[in-house]
Amino acid sequence: MSSVCDNLERFVDGEMLPADAENFRHHLARCAACESRMKELLALELLSDDALNSPGPERLGATSRWRNKSWLMVVPLALAAGLAALVLVPQTQPTDAAPELWLAEAATRPLEVRLTHPGADGHRPYQVMRSGTGARPQALALRELARLEEAADHRGIASAFLLRGDLAQASAFLDKLPASADLDTDRAALALQQDEPEKALVLLERALKRKPRHAQALWNQALALQRLGLSLRAAESFEQVAQLGERGWSDEAAQRAQALRNAAEQERKDWKGMRQDCQRMVDGGAPLSTAQAETLPGMARVCLYNALRAAASPERVESLHPLAVVLDRKEDGTHLEDALRRTARRDFSARTPLASEYARLTRGEVKGAALESFLSRLREARQEDLLLGALAYADPRQFPDEYRALALETKDPWFALLAEERQARADALADAPQRARERLQAAVKTCTASGRQLYRCMLMQRELGLVMARLHRPVDARARFVGALRAARDSREWGSQRNLLQDLGQVARTQGDLVLARAYVEELLLQTPEGCADSEVALTSLALAHHRALDVAGARELLDRAIQCSQKPSMARLALLADLARTPFRKPEDARLLEQGLGALRDSGTQDAGDLALLRHIEGRFYLEQDAHRGQALLRQALADTTKLPAANVSARKARVYSYTSLIFDAGRTGELAQGLALFSEEHAMPAPERCVLGVTVDDERTFVVARDAEGRLLGHHDTGRTAPLEGVEGLVPGAVVKALRACPSVDILARPPVQGRAGLLPSDIAWSYRVGGLPNTPPSQAKAQRLIVTDVLAPASLHLPTLRAWNPASDTGEGRTLLRGAEATPPRVLAAMRDATEVQVHAHGIIDPSVADASVLVLSPEATGGRFALTTGDLKGQRLRGRPVVLLAACYAGHTSAYLHENFGLPLAFIESGARAVLAATQEIPDDEAHAFFEPVLARIREGVPATVALRDERQAWLRRHASSWVQQVLLFE
Repeated sequence: MSSVCDNLERFVDGEMLPADAENFRHHLARCAACESRMKELLALELLSDDALNSPGPERLGATSRWRNKSWLMVVPLALAAGLAALVLVPQTQPTDAAPELWLAEAATRPLEVRLTHPGADGHRPYQVMRSGTGARPQALALRELARLEEAADHRGIASAFLLRGDLAQASAFLDKLPASADLDTDRAALALQQDEPEKALVLLERALKRKPRHAQALWNQALALQRLGLSLRAAESFEQVAQLGERGWSDEAAQRAQALRNAAEQERKDWKGMRQDCQRMVDGGAPLSTAQAETLPGMARVCLYNALRAAASPERVESLHPLAVVLDRKEDGTHLEDALRRTARRDFSARTPLASEYARLTRGEVKGAALESFLSRLREARQEDLLLGALAYADPRQFPDEYRALALETKDPWFALLAEERQARADALADAPQRARERLQAAVKTCTASGRQLYRCMLMQRELGLVMARLHRPVDARARFVGALRAARDSREWGSQRNLLQDLGQVARTQGDLVLARAYVEELLLQTPEGCADSEVALTSLALAHHRALDVAGARELLDRAIQCSQKPSMARLALLADLARTPFRKPEDARLLEQGLGALRDSGTQDAGDLALLRHIEGRFYLEQDAHRGQALLRQALADTTKLPAANVSARKARVYSYTSLIFDAGRTGELAQGLALFSEEHAMPAPERCVLGVTVDDERTFVVARDAEGRLLGHHDTGRTAPLEGVEGLVPGAVVKALRACPSVDILARPPVQGRAGLLPSDIAWSYRVGGLPNTPPSQAKAQRLIVTDVLAPASLHLPTLRAWNPASDTGEGRTLLRGAEATPPRVLAAMRDATEVQVHAHGIIDPSVADASVLVLSPEATGGRFALTTGDLKGQRLRGRPVVLLAACYAGHTSAYLHENFGLPLAFIESGARAVLAATQEIPDDEAHAFFEPVLARIREGVPATVALRDERQAWLRRHASSWVQQVLLFE
């Protein structure tokens, strides 16, 4: 037993601080000695409880002492290890458990979610205290728990803990259950209690595929959708529960569904009605009511500015005064009243005709040359407020300085924020999204800190999300869209909610979260029952989501519905037409539709050079299936176009990767194996290897594998039989190819997204690595090695991460070594220290946190100011590691990558792109007490000159012969 084990009795007696107890719990899960001693202590406690089995103060005291122990939170760990064998109770069926185990005798139920265990699913009204505290749930009866454990009713035990809010222990017992619709439903209930509705939705989708009329799954699905703000989809799920006819549950489900529909319809009706009243006010009709201004103050303010500009007389201006007072009061200012006073002093003999034309502008009747003429006349007439309003209808790239000057001259914060938003949009259109991001981040921070201008702040949040999506940062984009959607819901801005549902659906599809993508887009379709025009974009997005899920028939059906809307086609719709060209669902008219769409987009003048390259790729991909020569020529032209564009252009990057995808699969389909392997190498900017190389790519239903063995012989495999999106890569490479590669000293793998960076592509007894880029993997010539070691990191307490073992190998002399440990190991200091290092070791926690970054992050010590602790892929962007180091990321999940359609993101790839010659990282958890023992010999052999692939393979095989733990099979090498 280690010195840590000395704390077991203190832990059992509940004498440790909560943070220390949490750390000890992690130790207990891995320490066999502590687990054994824990059983003994627990058995003694139970025997003591039996000895005091007579009523009276002594009995009550013993029971109270037992139930108040803080370590009771880990009793299930001992139960799982065989506590039931130590408790001599007769075996009973789980339904014989006392009702109090399920809190079944209470008048109301404690959870809104439903659980699948019969004892825990009786209907009672759901009620929570407004204080958020409520009555404390009845303590668990240990003897009843023991009976459930002896009967192996792990679902019952999990339900009992879940009812009492002990989510960690509920999860531990759910882990013991076999896969089923019930398990997915209970896990979804747990996720909802943890405020993770997205995770719950995925689990419930799987449960309902297994059992479509699963009552608890349908109920929990409705709750998940409701918490995501998808009211009409939630109502549909509740209505499905209502149709099942369950006592109590069906009535409550019907009531909930009707309430959701009523609220959604009222919100839609209020917003659309106010929009109509707004235009009537601009055209000279009655001002908006006080109630309307209170309900939708953002839209009311937009309407008032336009009505003021369109006012034809001082009397009309004065009629708007009550509305201005109400809206000014909401922002605690007088900006609108000041604007009314300025306007009332204008010369209306000159202003009235211009005001009338401004009203026509708001109705969409003044465009193109007429708008330019109107702007000129406004300048000549010196009607600055009208000019400011009219400029908003022009391209934001036009007259940016003029607009900003006019906006700031008003002294109104509304227009100051609007100027930033408009300039950011102009930056994004001018292919400067980074500048747009910085501008919007500063503006959003300003308006968020002020607590005012919530409508403008919400719109800027959305604009920032669009910029993040353009920069292909879907995690950041989604966070902005979610924040904006929350603000739009709170302010009942139905129109903005619809836009944001579309945005969130597209981001979810980009991230491969097809369940969430469909949920958002289906909600959008339910909210737009008026007709085709409002549904075209949503239908196209939903069609793409179905295609990503390899539901080609569903994708075709939705695409045809979108086409019938007769709207100008989007690039996404054309891309889907190109994908369908290789399926039985292509149609004769698709070529005409594609040509019409390409022409419309090219003539629109809104496409930058990257977009045009992407359009050429779509054209080539489509014709590759009918006319190979024409298709190949178009794809080669698209590749040539991308070479002239900066790497920051996302559309150009997509055009490049997608064009290689089409060319590589065309070679695989026609059996041109040498050409296929040459294309892999060309894409990686490296000469085609003559032996011991493997190329692997996956695209929707297609797989292509090509290799050269140790003798240089070509082998290949091509198929189109995948029926579900790729999950794991084990078995992706055919056995014949694996057998041929075994004679290789090591294998370079040229893998493309989404295969790249996944563990298990080749067996662990073969020396192999992912080859990234075309630079040689030799170290730079220099006189002295420089090693950087990052260790003893002080992770933020808020992350609740256990302390890692101190780094102190006895064999390390410290020569040529830089050590950053403790508070020194902050992200900026680590980045600075690694620039000239030839070897970098990071011993820290790794976490996958979608709220922080697209891939895994390294948890370092927080900075003194700002508290920044995470080292992300973004931090490495632009860094130059001049020492071309070998990098060891001895952190859990550090090898995890996020795969998108055109590229992968991950720490190993970021290190390679920054100059590292090799990166070692694991895709899963690393046991703290085993990390040094495994990685030190690997690094030592690499220092001796052994190829990294061979060093990793040999040490891994030696480890597996000596140890039972197999985590080393998840360690990957990138070169």
